[in-house]
Amino acid sequence: MDEPLRPGPKEHVGYVADIRSVGGNAHLTVMSIYTTTTPLEPGVKYPLGIIPVEPTMAQKMNQKGFVMDARKIAFIPVNSAFFPRLADPDKGIIYTAAERFHQLVQNTLMKLAKRPELVVKLGPDVPGLGRTR
Repeated sequence: MDEPLRPGPKEHVGYVADIRSVGGNAHLTVMSIYTTTTPLEPGVKYPLGIIPVEPTMAQKMNQKGFVMDARKIAFIPVNSAFFPRLADPDKGIIYTAAERFHQLVQNTLMKLAKRPELVVKLGPDVPGLGRTR
């Protein structure tokens, strides 16, 4: 069962697009972009928000090729329930994106900001829901 307000049963690759505090408090939230290994059809023009991660780049992350869907963004609290390897020296980070790729993602997010109707916000720390800690 899909429960976007609770940690899932297993780890997934995610792109951390931003880290912010909630309501000016020190509570940290990760803005993470949805990923899937479901392949898209080759040669098809990707819609705004879809960012393919080619197998050669994914292999550097010990992953197979995957797709990031920046139209689905999860706002997740930075705690051990959602990030079980947070106490590890590497904090569970398996790869740091190259500046060029990071810029591609940031440009995509900027374009999506102009089309908010395309974006689905999920997770317990979604801005504007008035949750208090």
